[in-house]
Amino acid sequence: MKKVALKSLIVLSIVVMSSFTMAENFTVAESFMGMKKILGEWDYSIPDAPYEYQKGVLVLKKVDGELSGEMIIGGQGTPMEEMVYEKNNLKAMMNVQGETVRFNLNFTKKALEGTVSYSQGSLGITGTKK
Repeated sequence: MKKVALKSLIVLSIVVMSSFTMAENFTVAESFMGMKKILGEWDYSIPDAPYEYQKGVLVLKKVDGELSGEMIIGGQGTPMEEMVYEKNNLKAMMNVQGETVRFNLNFTKKALEGTVSYSQGSLGITGTKK
């Protein structure tokens, strides 16, 4: 009787552990598939920003399996850091002339909208995929 109970416990443990591994792999695959739709170039507009920062291009790509991005403002590229993408939302930060700027962007198939926050407050941002 003890042998049957022990075997049942071992089988149950293997099934439970396998389900966690499969769920983790599904989450990673789901995250990549979701990320794939935001990759590319996005024209953006921040109407209330200082003139030189009002329009530019957000470039999102996958480099060595990781999400990478940069904002191109006036022909100059500035890398984004601390990028976290989850469920159509991208959070990131970058340094602009010594100022930390944080992004909270929500994506649909061909558009983005969200906020850009810095020491002076928050501004709205919108964009469309090129």
